[in-house]
Amino acid sequence: MACVSKGLIVGGGIAGLGAAIALARAGVQCDVVELGEAPAGASLSLSGRAADALDELGIYDECLASGAPFTAQMASPVMNDAAGRPLGAPAARPAIAQAKQPLGVFRPVFAGILERNAQGLGASLRKGVTVERLVDDGDDLSTVAFSDGTTKRYEFVIGADGIASTTRAALFPDAASPAYSGQMSVRWMIPGPALDGEGWYVGAGGRLGFFHMPRQSLVYAPMVFTLPESRLTQADAYELVKRFLDTFSAPAVVNLRQRLRPDSSLICRPFRWHLLQAPWYRGRSLLIGDAAHATTAHMGMGAGMALEDAVVLAQCIAKAPTLQQAYASFMDRRYERVRIVVETSLALSKMEQSGASNADYMAKLGAAYAQIARPY
Repeated sequence: MACVSKGLIVGGGIAGLGAAIALARAGVQCDVVELGEAPAGASLSLSGRAADALDELGIYDECLASGAPFTAQMASPVMNDAAGRPLGAPAARPAIAQAKQPLGVFRPVFAGILERNAQGLGASLRKGVTVERLVDDGDDLSTVAFSDGTTKRYEFVIGADGIASTTRAALFPDAASPAYSGQMSVRWMIPGPALDGEGWYVGAGGRLGFFHMPRQSLVYAPMVFTLPESRLTQADAYELVKRFLDTFSAPAVVNLRQRLRPDSSLICRPFRWHLLQAPWYRGRSLLIGDAAHATTAHMGMGAGMALEDAVVLAQCIAKAPTLQQAYASFMDRRYERVRIVVETSLALSKMEQSGASNADYMAKLGAAYAQIARPY
């Protein structure tokens, strides 16, 4: 029997809704509040042990039906130069003994799957609402005041409200702010059929890949640029991508360039990161997901780490005799694994910016994959 029965989750993203599902399956009912808007329409890679986490949540088959298994290019990417010539061997991914295959999903569809399953298992979800005040009463309950004027008491609070977490700011006011890595992400969603030459390409000032999403009839083209941190308008993003693609002679990228229009769907985000030092809890409140550890996308493990957090937290709460012991067990299992992902991803970003060799880049990436291949 779980050591608690009723809690609050602040944040209805991957970590928050994943935790709501996992905890419900462990017999713990949660309220979830989410202030933000619907997620932007881009692809997510759920590789490594993320497939195990989806299976444990009971949503793997639904995700696979709406997404697609990893292609060889996604699972073990080969980098090509601007002319389309391979730069070297791909990063070695260790064989993982698991029943489920890694996959890619469309973020808005995935968000809907998480939401439906959380609510179907009894979680209460309120949107447009967040926490204004959190008080640990010291008597096995926390009092929470919400932005809609309501107040409620909970046995525990989980902060899963992302990289700009207000829960983190309240619990750890002296924690360092997230930092810019030096690189910007632009994700281009291209309606239409698959294109020849799927894979990754490195050009002047950045790299891009493109992969077909058959369920959505889209081609997903993520790009990474080394730039000063800035807020790009749609016009800025279009000019940046246009200039970048014009530097390629690889036939696949030349063909891709023909689909670019001034109104193309371009989602721009700075690669910011942080790793909160352990422990990630105070009193009855714990941080998970990007609220505790946000990473760049260089390992493609951000969503996977959030899902792992969710299922490990539920396992710990189901087994530990007290909440504090559950939180301590969670930290023992999560901190080092997450540290590897955050620090390696940042190191890979810096290697790209400094012009490190593809061999060195792939060696570091492969070594990190090997470290996190073990079960969570």
